[in-house]
Amino acid sequence: MSLFCLGFGNDVDYSFLDVMSKQNKGLARRIYEASDAALQLQGFYDEVSSPLLLEVDLQYPDNAVDYVTTSHFPQLFNGSEIVVAGRLTDDNLDNFLVEVIGQGLDEKFNVQGQATIVDWNVMYPDETYIFGDFTERLWAYLTIQQLLEKSKTGASDEKANATAKALEMSLQYSFVTPLTSMVVTKPETGDEPDSPNIVDKLTEEQRQQAERLRPMGMLQPAVASHQYARGYIAPHPVYLVDGDPHFIIELPERNDSLCFNINNVPGTIFNLVRDRESGVFVNGQIIGDKKIPPNGKINTYFWRFGIVHQTLGVRLQVTTQDISVLQDGKEVKLLWTDTASLKGPNVDVLVTKDRSLTVTLKGSVKFVILLHKVWKKHPYHRDYLGFYTLDTHLLSPSVHGLLGQFYHGIEYEVTDIRPGESPEKPDATMFTKGQQLNVTRGWQRDFRKDIKDGKNVPCWFIHSNGSGLIDGAPTDYIVSGLFTTV
Repeated sequence: MSLFCLGFGNDVDYSFLDVMSKQNKGLARRIYEASDAALQLQGFYDEVSSPLLLEVDLQYPDNAVDYVTTSHFPQLFNGSEIVVAGRLTDDNLDNFLVEVIGQGLDEKFNVQGQATIVDWNVMYPDETYIFGDFTERLWAYLTIQQLLEKSKTGASDEKANATAKALEMSLQYSFVTPLTSMVVTKPETGDEPDSPNIVDKLTEEQRQQAERLRPMGMLQPAVASHQYARGYIAPHPVYLVDGDPHFIIELPERNDSLCFNINNVPGTIFNLVRDRESGVFVNGQIIGDKKIPPNGKINTYFWRFGIVHQTLGVRLQVTTQDISVLQDGKEVKLLWTDTASLKGPNVDVLVTKDRSLTVTLKGSVKFVILLHKVWKKHPYHRDYLGFYTLDTHLLSPSVHGLLGQFYHGIEYEVTDIRPGESPEKPDATMFTKGQQLNVTRGWQRDFRKDIKDGKNVPCWFIHSNGSGLIDGAPTDYIVSGLFTTV
């Protein structure tokens, strides 16, 4: 839900309204006390009353562009515009694929096209721009604006980094911003005044502090197309396992992800989360296709999960057919064919018909399980489940498991990005846990918002069942039962 804020008069705390609206996918406007106040209100209404699309994403090939400004927009209104700027990684590129995805009133909007590269001097041979390259300055302007927004709405360390970087770029590109001012200085020669100079509004001490806090690079360095990338998994990303089964460690603050697959024979039970300190355990069992497909490869999926909270005395079994909740010796069974909720002193359960299950353990973690239904007469595939973890920071530092080991972060570096077997999937070298791995840029599906088609999540794919990224071998995570807690 978007939150739009109006501030009336000069005494209102407008900065508070501005931050609150931006944190909630909206915008704020100040209505000044004047005879045209009614017209100001009408103008604001005209601006936001006709949304055309929601959650608009502009997607480009990772190996074609870098240093891209924000390409996700909560809304596109009638009469508004969207601008994305970045740099081509290949100066010899003639065109590249662009995909635009959004949500309309009744259906999804998706269009693809080829972007043609045209030299500015060829397009406008008689036009000149006094400050140099127009497109580069447009990119700088958008980047500064986004940094200024982050300096208001981000975490404390993000605010300092964003402020320092915005100041640096404002001075570099001679933009007047809330961090800078423009003055005209009179030369000592008595000639005509110099061109306007940009002067830092901060004190010298503040400027030096900002220099110390300045982040490296123009963007957070986990962008895939950089020739050198370094990242750190944020403390509150989303961790998931879905599909065949593929594991994704999403890094929303760095616009990147790590992923790997785990393959084994149908019937195998894996430990996903093991936190002996808090008493939380999650195990999942995989199932195979109905029969061997023509290509000879049997796909496997998770079809049963066992969730245990020993401290709270809660146990859940989730299958593709139903959900069983056991607490204090009492068992309640819920069906996927109904929308239902169950609220208890230690656990809340919400079932959305034929779609999702949300499990909230009191004072602890939250899990979301998605139901993927397959055509009943499909010759090979079966219904299966996807498992998503939220609020992972509430678990103890000793949490482990195929997913749990990543809940509190992992350091990694990606460098030497080079062509792979497929032009859309470059290879690279990853350094993590004292090891050097060959990884490939690819895509995995996140089905949280679109249970049918999912959303393509770009990620660094670690080969050989996550070898080198996960601790030990995949067989170390095999357990004997769905509710095993050893």
